[in-house]
Amino acid sequence: MPAKNVIPELKYLLHLVEEHYGRKLATTKDFESLSYMIEKETGELLSSSTLKRLYGYVTLSTVPRESTLDILARLVGRQDFHSFCTGLRKDSSLESTFFSAKTIYSSSLKAGDHLRIGWNPDRVVTLEYLGNDSYQVVSSVNASLLEGDRFEQDSFMLGYPLYLARIFREGEYTPAYVAGKRDGLNLVEVITQRD
Repeated sequence: MPAKNVIPELKYLLHLVEEHYGRKLATTKDFESLSYMIEKETGELLSSSTLKRLYGYVTLSTVPRESTLDILARLVGRQDFHSFCTGLRKDSSLESTFFSAKTIYSSSLKAGDHLRIGWNPDRVVTLEYLGNDSYQVVSSVNASLLEGDRFEQDSFMLGYPLYLARIFREGEYTPAYVAGKRDGLNLVEVITQRD
């Protein structure tokens, strides 16, 4: 499988490298020319055989090294691959994009499991999974979510806001709610899991 299918950020980076090169990479000569361009513009070496593996021109047996991805990120004007990925999340010109993030999916939990989520400034909420994508707040520190609140959610993603369509509180539904609107969730972890 080509490396560009491993994670969407890498696929997008490879697309930007091709744009920088000026055309689709399709021949051995293209990969040799790109290798030369990378050395000339960044001062770093990346062989044409490595580039061929990245683009799936030849079989890829391993995930690319981080140092390889850092060189490609520098070619398109970023400091390294990590800052490239961080920049994608903050780029308001991208109305839609694929991304990867630590995610807890409700489908991977069992009723009775507990998880902890948090966001700035110093909000921490412990939830009990009730089954069928339903959660109940067990404890809440500095947050608008209250102990006993119930809501439905299919996933929690680190670094992204939590949007809840409604919360069931004291026999009534609240309006929609967002946690971590600016910086996203900074804590997403399962703390107890039933067998």
